[in-house]
Amino acid sequence: MPRAVPRAPHENVEVELRPGLRRAGTSGVAHRVPGPDRPDERRTGTFAVASRDPLATNVAHEVLLRGGTAADAAFALGVAISVSEPHFSHALGGGTWALYYNSSRDEVRALDGVGTSGSRVELEFFQDPERNVPYGSHRVIVPGAWDAWAIMLRDEGELHMDELMEPAIRMARDGVPASRSMVSFIRQEETNIAAHEPTARVFLRDGEPPRVGELVVQHDLANSLRGLADVYRRAYNHHEGSPTDRRLAGIEAARDHYYRGPIAAALSRFLEEDGGFVTSEDFARFAAQWREPIYTTYRDTLVYGSPPNSQGASMLIALNLLERMDLSGGPDDPLTVHRMVEATKLGKIDTWHYVAEPESMPLHVDALLAKEYATYRAWRIRDESVITWPEAGGMNLTENASTTTFAVVDADGNATAVTTSTGAQFLVGGDTGILLNQRMAIMELAEANPNVIAPNKKPRHTVNPYMAFREGRFLMAGGNTGFDTQPQGQVQQFINVVEFGMTPQEAVSHRRFVTHAFPASHHPHRATNELFLEAGTPSSIAEGLRERGHIIGRSGIIGNANIIHWNQGTGRLEFGVDPRGENSGVIDTPRRNRSQPAD
Repeated sequence: MPRAVPRAPHENVEVELRPGLRRAGTSGVAHRVPGPDRPDERRTGTFAVASRDPLATNVAHEVLLRGGTAADAAFALGVAISVSEPHFSHALGGGTWALYYNSSRDEVRALDGVGTSGSRVELEFFQDPERNVPYGSHRVIVPGAWDAWAIMLRDEGELHMDELMEPAIRMARDGVPASRSMVSFIRQEETNIAAHEPTARVFLRDGEPPRVGELVVQHDLANSLRGLADVYRRAYNHHEGSPTDRRLAGIEAARDHYYRGPIAAALSRFLEEDGGFVTSEDFARFAAQWREPIYTTYRDTLVYGSPPNSQGASMLIALNLLERMDLSGGPDDPLTVHRMVEATKLGKIDTWHYVAEPESMPLHVDALLAKEYATYRAWRIRDESVITWPEAGGMNLTENASTTTFAVVDADGNATAVTTSTGAQFLVGGDTGILLNQRMAIMELAEANPNVIAPNKKPRHTVNPYMAFREGRFLMAGGNTGFDTQPQGQVQQFINVVEFGMTPQEAVSHRRFVTHAFPASHHPHRATNELFLEAGTPSSIAEGLRERGHIIGRSGIIGNANIIHWNQGTGRLEFGVDPRGENSGVIDTPRRNRSQPAD
């Protein structure tokens, strides 16, 4: 019989950080993976890539075959998937969080490619339901993804930007077959799309949604991508210095072309005319940045997540709680599922109460990730009852006032886990062809919340990829899409592999649960207190959960998941791609040495 969760009267607690406890940002932007120095063992000799789109996966595969780094492949994939699956993510219109492991330095860094709200934003506008409608330019923040991709390529890549962009340019110019998910999203948003001529011109040919498999051509996007590629090549050709210096000059020119050049000018002009709040000055002052990742341990496994303003802390909080619980009943035991649901709730609840951009948080994220805090917080989980919203956070603060995920591992053992998103709004920015985000919708209206709407502020972003290591060696990387489903799916997939011994494919294929016992990240932030169980869940599990007080709902966003895993028993890379979509993965060996000069 699984042991019970420890019982104790539950009170809000204030956790004092131990002397010397790491604080993000005080020791640089990278975290060195602890463990023995075994550089040869960090090489895989093979590479792997897993994403939700076969076309984009093939693009990354070709880059890795040429000997490109994980950054080169991720950049090419991220741009390509903006053409083939623009409704999920967009390298020119969305936001990106990524974790990157450099095997030669044995360091993990987090890449923050999330933009800020516009300088003209006013909270009162969004508090007015007649003006804060669910679709439009008022919901757009500065697109941060392009700068993040450029920085990743600059610092961790080796190949030429224009060559890596060429497949995406061809796809946009010649057309890509409409996927089932693209057609479904277009039909869902057809009324909004039809009312917006630049968007309808791309996605409603002759006024009708495309059929599955029908080519979708994006000429304006092809022109925008071509402009960035050409700027890179011109700067590379005209700059004096070494090939490396010339390559860096080209990347900087492409960054300027977007944020301080014609793309920013076109997008800011469109947004101003269309009721948005982002100005050309907002574009010009934005810069993506490397950040120190947050992390925790789950037994013998070191797990990294994205720091605030990402919601990555919610997954790590849940793992800290689950580490203290008996899950030996296995994935189909109602008590195991109950404990996982309740731990997930507390992770999301504390995220809602406390996490925002770092400058707006009432406490430091390390306090939420402290093991002492998890010991206190675990008392809130009861085996015979459920946590429902409203629910207080666990900290005593009396002294303190749409989406794509993929993973890549190259032959040298460098790895990246990426989650990138627009928020699933079909809104094309004028004649740029760029599909813009709607990330103002994940900022709060309540002034007491640290994520409250304000000018020049990063929202608490839902994307939060993860990466794990064991004994100083890369173990797995992955992510799950779907707003608040993301950390929930990731906790389940991680536990499926590490605790229940599933293969990565079994882990992502296994039926999921989604709880809604916290305010949704997306406006209007409803909390239904329902628990959604995916189709195929045995009735015995559902009944066992009902007996404990769970309200079983009838719908939910399951999201899409991908994992790359290093099997330390066989010494081989494995991947898991979600069977719920048009996902694909590949494991292969490079055709040439990665050190061949990019010229």
